[in-house]
Amino acid sequence: MENEIPLMQKNPGKNFSTVEVDPVTGEYVVQVPEWIISEFGWYEGTQLNLEVDGDSILITELKD
Repeated sequence: MENEIPLMQKNPGKNFSTVEVDPVTGEYVVQVPEWIISEFGWYEGTQLNLEVDGDSILITELKD
């Protein structure tokens, strides 16, 4: 179909990201897949909380 809207792939088989270092700040950076950002309604400037739980990292949005 010519005018079909592409669907965002949720939970694709390849959900991997590489730890990188920002060349300007020297901070570590991990890219979050777009489908995750959209799923939670996050946008640039959304404040997130990162917690370590055993071998996992939990990411939650900070609420006012």
